[in-house]
Amino acid sequence: MTSLFKSSFFRRFAGGFLLGMVGVVALQPAEAGRFVETHIIHAQR
Repeated sequence: MTSLFKSSFFRRFAGGFLLGMVGVVALQPAEAGRFVETHIIHAQR
């Protein structure tokens, strides 16, 4: 198990996942939260 965490494949995979997550958060539109909230409110009516 420790060899998996030390492998370069795991480091690249985890680094790519982290970079992708930061990119999604950074490039998310400012009004995306409001868009979701309004659709939930309208769905409840």
